[in-house]
Amino acid sequence: MRNLLIASTLAAAAAIVGVGAPAAQAEAKAVPLVRYFDGLKHYVTSGARPGPKYREEGRVPILSRKEPGTRAIYGCLAGNATRDQFLTGAADCENSVNPSAKRHIKLRTEGYLFTSPGPNRRALYRCYVPHTQSHFVSLKSDCESNPPTSKVNKEFVLGYFPS
Repeated sequence: MRNLLIASTLAAAAAIVGVGAPAAQAEAKAVPLVRYFDGLKHYVTSGARPGPKYREEGRVPILSRKEPGTRAIYGCLAGNATRDQFLTGAADCENSVNPSAKRHIKLRTEGYLFTSPGPNRRALYRCYVPHTQSHFVSLKSDCESNPPTSKVNKEFVLGYFPS
């Protein structure tokens, strides 16, 4: 994803802020959603780097506040896997999906993504690597598993970010 998430995408998205428009009508500012990797586990956040061993792999712009047609994206820590941080649109961190599993912990609201495709929007996919129990996000619908070096599952489209 290093080459896929381009800093210029963030700069272009920052231009969506309503320059010259009244403050009440200005769109939300773009903030970077950054994917980190420490060699085993991924961590995706609009907050601070999770630790010194994590290196940045790329970033995409997400909105800093709710706009029409968007939903909140939450950063969560999986209750059943060590250091498995993931993103979701579910405020309960998907605890209602499997109530018998160890509870996931909500870490923060990361920002907002559009719920449907549209002009100047790109899909952001949530992906999962079962053998390392690590979630991450990707711009590629195959979750960057081509050629496959390990099994990577595309779970779903998390949302759409301004490009």
